[in-house]
Amino acid sequence: MSKLKGNVALVTGGADGIGEASCRALAAEGASVVITDIDLQRSQALAGELGENAMAAELDVRDEAAWSSVLGEVMARYGQLDVLVNNAGGAGAGSIEDISFDDFRESLRLNLDSVFIGCKLAMELMKGRGGSIINVSSIHGIRAAAHAASYSAAKGGVRLLTKSVALQCAQQGYGIRCNSMHPGYILTTQMEDWVAKQDDPDAMMAGLVAQHPIGFLGQPTDIAAGIVFLASDDSRFMTGAELVMDGGFTLV
Repeated sequence: MSKLKGNVALVTGGADGIGEASCRALAAEGASVVITDIDLQRSQALAGELGENAMAAELDVRDEAAWSSVLGEVMARYGQLDVLVNNAGGAGAGSIEDISFDDFRESLRLNLDSVFIGCKLAMELMKGRGGSIINVSSIHGIRAAAHAASYSAAKGGVRLLTKSVALQCAQQGYGIRCNSMHPGYILTTQMEDWVAKQDDPDAMMAGLVAQHPIGFLGQPTDIAAGIVFLASDDSRFMTGAELVMDGGFTLV
């Protein structure tokens, strides 16, 4: 398959979970993939698996200078950037009564500020050529969670930042589309490790499944398929949209 042949795609948080699955899926569709992650060793291992059309780079997405450096490497090697997947994120548990202001700000740095930086810098490279920016938000960017105040705030910010970027690119005629992805609870290694640490892991898992009317939790490959759709011309008439892949979580 070659929906993305000739395209260069950069994925943040690309060494594990949804990011890793997305890198594999994008490469399978013919894209040259730039696997960025704070864990360079794992990125390099994945790049080795994917072959000569993949490169690995260490990237702390909170650091604008690091972004500039990595994008410089991408342009030096490929001369273009066609797809950006702002996937990296994490931390944000705790109600507003439980977390400190410093923890709140740090969660926003990781989950929202990083997306702002990525969009801003990638747009400069895509202008005149066009491209697709995909920002991975969350179901909690649509429906807030009391137990995740900072995460909800950040992912809600990603949702509306995406729409702002989409409007700017459309109104300026840049040919750049920008859409957000909203996964439900996905069986990543990180999530499974978290469940295993709970007092009653089986009850916790059953409770999570029960929140998804479809009756099961998603796999990283499910979300990766949506990422490929948003990256390709199959979604050419979509911008500023929300692709919700949540097993019905936001319906109830």
